[in-house]
Amino acid sequence: MNIYLAFFLIAIISYFIGTINFARIIAWHGRRKDITKLGSGNPGTMNMLRNFGFVTAFATMLAEVFKAGLCCFIVKICMQGTGYETLAYYFSGLFVVLGFDFPVYFNFKGGKGVACLAGVFFFSEMWWVALILFVVGVIQIAITEYGSVSSFIFIIGMSIAVTVNAFLTGIPNTWAIIVIVWGLAILTILKHHENIRRLFKGEEKKANFKSSIKKMFKKQRGVEEISEDSVESEPETEIIIEDKEDK
Repeated sequence: MNIYLAFFLIAIISYFIGTINFARIIAWHGRRKDITKLGSGNPGTMNMLRNFGFVTAFATMLAEVFKAGLCCFIVKICMQGTGYETLAYYFSGLFVVLGFDFPVYFNFKGGKGVACLAGVFFFSEMWWVALILFVVGVIQIAITEYGSVSSFIFIIGMSIAVTVNAFLTGIPNTWAIIVIVWGLAILTILKHHENIRRLFKGEEKKANFKSSIKKMFKKQRGVEEISEDSVESEPETEIIIEDKEDK
């Protein structure tokens, strides 16, 4: 097959795979809710965490990671022997993220692409660095409750790691790979421009990570939390005493 045609097909297929949004799917089929009308309105992992808790958010993240990672991995296998394996891998990742961020089905209004980009990195040769940075991100979000900061740590850290590895190992098409990786990093950070603005103003929303974990463990122990707002108080019964002399 012609290499240009191969990359064209990779772009089209990867884009449409990227448009599959598991936050929308899980929120609707699992809770009968439209995630774009809840919280920040972003159809992504952090908004799922704030609205539905840790388990639902983690399931969403895993689905997006495997969607993106497997797509790239299969593309790499299909391109074996061409000399473009690694380039095709990240090229596929680029269009998966573009599909997620700008889905044609939803007027090009999608999520921020962090979980998709994480999937691209987790299934790459630098998966072990991705795992380390993921743990660092989890620790950071557990301490500060700022999900966007964890995303920045992961994205920038992985972009640096892939760049260094590409130069040290002499991967074919090194510069093209670096441009794609940093292009993805910049795109994802730009999608967080509102988060960055709120961080500088001290108005960034907390992820409710710790409270979600606590609720999960309480449910596992059979302890159900009931908020005061959810308890409807019984209306007080008015007692009327009639005076017999008035009759």
